[in-house]
Amino acid sequence: MNIIAGKLRGKKLITLAGQDTRPTLTRIKENIFNILQNHCQFDNLIVVDVFGGSGSLALESLSRNAKFAYINDINIDACKIIKKNIDNCHLNQVTLVSNLDYQTFFKKFDNKIDLLFVDPPFANLNCQQWILNFCYQNKLLNSNALIMLETNTILENFQLNSQFKVVSEKKYGKIYIKIIQYQPK
Repeated sequence: MNIIAGKLRGKKLITLAGQDTRPTLTRIKENIFNILQNHCQFDNLIVVDVFGGSGSLALESLSRNAKFAYINDINIDACKIIKKNIDNCHLNQVTLVSNLDYQTFFKKFDNKIDLLFVDPPFANLNCQQWILNFCYQNKLLNSNALIMLETNTILENFQLNSQFKVVSEKKYGKIYIKIIQYQPK
């Protein structure tokens, strides 16, 4: 897996072997970032990747000039891989890695988010709904923040209030990507 664009283009990333993480495929990642670039400039964004895996999505954002990335994963081995990738990319000054479950992570988080990646290693509609509701209720999202949801099942009963707009929904084989923008009134 590589960084696909920006100042770190071509930089190799390592991933965790086994079934505990599910790295986003390069072609899907490229499509996600093409869609995101239609809705935001990466300069100075605060990025959160709550199910970090290898850190690929956050590191790709930093390569495109995001300001800072918070990368979380409950798996300690994934956190070790994320830290190795951060070291390899020389991004220690603009990243913070945590090893928490997603609810604890957000309950402790006290910054505003511009770009949020929610890519759990398994289909968990409840966690995605909880994260979106919690971020909204606790005012963690900046105006026009983008939220990328990745699942292996369609999000049929996913509830959005009028402050959120779906800007893209795509299916790539067995993977569903939904990108939502927070547009407070």
